[in-house]
Amino acid sequence: MTDFEVFGLIIIAMALCFANWRVGVFICIVVGFLQDPLRKLMPGEPVYFTAMVGAPLAMTLLGARLRNVRLSFRPLHAWNDVLRAPLKFFVLLVFAQSGAAFIKTGSLAVAGIGALSYLAPLPAILLGYRFSRGERDLVKVIKVYLGLSVIMVLTVYLGYAGLDWTILKQVGTGLFIYSAERGRLDLYSGFLRSPEIAAWHAATAVCLLMLVALAIHRNSILKWGSGLLVPALLGAILLTGRRKFLVEVVLFISIYALMLIWFRGTGIKSAFISKSALVLMGGLVLGSMGYMFLTPDAATSDISPYYERGMSVRNDVSERVSVMTLESFQYVIAQNGILGSGAGTGSQGVQHFGGQTTGGSAEGGLGKVLAELGVPGFVLLIWLVLSLARYLWSIVRHIAREQEADPALSKLFFGLLALLMTNGVVYVIAHQVFGDPFVLIILGIFLGFVMAMPKMVRGATEDRRRLTEEVRMTDDGRRVPVAERRVPVVGRRSSPVISRTSPVK
Repeated sequence: MTDFEVFGLIIIAMALCFANWRVGVFICIVVGFLQDPLRKLMPGEPVYFTAMVGAPLAMTLLGARLRNVRLSFRPLHAWNDVLRAPLKFFVLLVFAQSGAAFIKTGSLAVAGIGALSYLAPLPAILLGYRFSRGERDLVKVIKVYLGLSVIMVLTVYLGYAGLDWTILKQVGTGLFIYSAERGRLDLYSGFLRSPEIAAWHAATAVCLLMLVALAIHRNSILKWGSGLLVPALLGAILLTGRRKFLVEVVLFISIYALMLIWFRGTGIKSAFISKSALVLMGGLVLGSMGYMFLTPDAATSDISPYYERGMSVRNDVSERVSVMTLESFQYVIAQNGILGSGAGTGSQGVQHFGGQTTGGSAEGGLGKVLAELGVPGFVLLIWLVLSLARYLWSIVRHIAREQEADPALSKLFFGLLALLMTNGVVYVIAHQVFGDPFVLIILGIFLGFVMAMPKMVRGATEDRRRLTEEVRMTDDGRRVPVAERRVPVVGRRSSPVISRTSPVK
């Protein structure tokens, strides 16, 4: 594939995004998934392909703005202004530290990557907030993401099967692990550029499949399809060797179940177990039976090292969290100073521009922020996170009060919130995957959906009240619109409709 063909496709995508910004949201998801395989097919595997999704996103925002769609945080602050001050100061600090990174490295690319790694979710939040009008909008985006992510992730098995295609290889030198029994083990990424990215999309798809299986009652095919796809996606995570994303799935299930039980009452407990868990366990049983009866012994021995590595995460979670947080802070400050080394100097991708200087101690997300933005940036981030928690808590309380207006919408809300919380935990352990612009955009859109829940619930409540006002029960028990009701006349059973000013004889 040539540069001319790729750029021609991107220009067409940008034109479609500009013409219809709501369609542009889906095009951004499509481009986000296609940019990795296209990068593999291009000579030299150009780095800028990783940020290609930014072009249709920019045109989508421009198309929305020209159609008088307000893209500002003012409506969000109107609900609760607790985010106004910390967000403003954090954005200013990121720009200042991006300038510091440019002075230190002399590279505009490093400074741009630094600003993008912190600020990319902001326009996506606004886009998700304006796009969401109700449950259908959310479900459409989730279904498009699920369809593409499942296809892309399942190509991991093609690499494991031994197909020697360029599009199935990792970008760059690639990652691998060692097993005590088998020695070096290759990790697989499928059409995606790295095992880390493939594992993140696999874990996100697992969480969303379980979410839609519970929240959407009118699609039985989707429910049972989820039960069959979840085991396949979990197996793909094992083949990527990225164990932390197995932790993400477990955390999501735990947090989501607790939210449903706590905020939706004990009645949801039995529903959760009987529907989602039953579908999931049914898929696991069928998948396990198929694996045992159809898989040869040689293949079983080949995959067992990946399974053993995945299961070993139970013993390593607490130790890794400790190492990637408090234990690493002193080394991060010693290498990067109190004020940090500049935004972008420790981000993914800057190694291509000679800008990675933060050291191995900054592998965790908090360590990265401390290394790049210094102690002031770290303090600002804590302030911003606590303010965001207060903001989201105010929405949780509102949804808990108004959930009867649209029960499916409230289930989607708690599921998306649980997904965002689990990604926050993963970020603390390791920040690498969150340097990908497409990952940040997806999370930003989901956060925009969560922040838009009050207006969607209000719309559902108004629609429900409008229906109850337009439809009333007549004297004989029939339900008819108010406009068609006949006014009873005293002394006449078969009188026509008369006005209130008409004399009654």
